[in-house]
Amino acid sequence: MKKNLINLVRLGLRIHSFFHLLEFLFAIYENAYITASIAFIAMALELTASYLIPKEHIHIKPLISEVHETCETEKHSTK
Repeated sequence: MKKNLINLVRLGLRIHSFFHLLEFLFAIYENAYITASIAFIAMALELTASYLIPKEHIHIKPLISEVHETCETEKHSTK
């Protein structure tokens, strides 16, 4: 279930970045360069995020999340 959700989020980010690409191209066509810049930055961030969604174990915290390969508590609990 979790893997399917992650794949769905990745796909959604990539599809949404495609719409930003279209927005970027139309903004260039209309000589709206500030809008084009914003659309390009949004597209780049979403594409980057879709490829960098971690495959590691994550502890979600309010400010900084912890990301690591395996959970230390899981290692101790299996022993």
